[in-house]
Amino acid sequence: MIDIHAHILPELDDGAPDMETALEMAELAAKSGVTAIIATPHSNMPGYFENYYGQDLYRAFTAFRSAIREASIELQVYLGMEIFGTPETAELLYHGRLSTLAESGYPLIEFPFSGYAEEATQILRQVTAMGYRPVVAHPERYQYVQEEPAIVNQWQKMGCLMQLNRGSLQGHFGRAAQAMAYALVERGLASFVASDAHSPVRRTTWMLDAYRLIADEFGQQTAQRLLEENPRRVLLNQVIAMKQPDWF
Repeated sequence: MIDIHAHILPELDDGAPDMETALEMAELAAKSGVTAIIATPHSNMPGYFENYYGQDLYRAFTAFRSAIREASIELQVYLGMEIFGTPETAELLYHGRLSTLAESGYPLIEFPFSGYAEEATQILRQVTAMGYRPVVAHPERYQYVQEEPAIVNQWQKMGCLMQLNRGSLQGHFGRAAQAMAYALVERGLASFVASDAHSPVRRTTWMLDAYRLIADEFGQQTAQRLLEENPRRVLLNQVIAMKQPDWF
């Protein structure tokens, strides 16, 4: 499995607070069958977690990667960001201040959980116009998606891809998020399931249970596509083809 969304880089956001915890998360991921993980610290959140691309961020990433090797943890690590979507996002991506997932054409973008439907759509339109293919982080958790799921149709038609959280499928974010996550998988609108891990205790990097849940509920082929095939295409910067979904 390949996990494209994890807050595993230490001391950068509300994820791993130190290197020891980050290594615990890495070891847990590897033990669960994850072979590669993209570190995605919160970024572009002025006053909270800015984490714009530069020497400090890359230094933190290389130090973590070296620590994993020294600890003999069999896990490949790549650099990315969970970009907080703002009107400046497209321009910041263009100028290299924000980074995509593993240097691909796929930026991971999150939005506020309520009251942001029109703004999110406009930001995604601007990003796609620059040639990127946005991956929308955990759309099943957004109140406006739960209330008007047809917004996902619009995002998908623009070329965006949907990343669901492991915890949403397991009901950890409430019934509405779980129902929406199931609906997105059933309708063929989901492209990835990731951990969105923040610690080795809660919201963890353990992904085997997610694989088994998806395989049991939706079939082995779907589990393989969401947790291995599509994530690998991100690492290789390959086109992710979508079958015609069942629109809302």
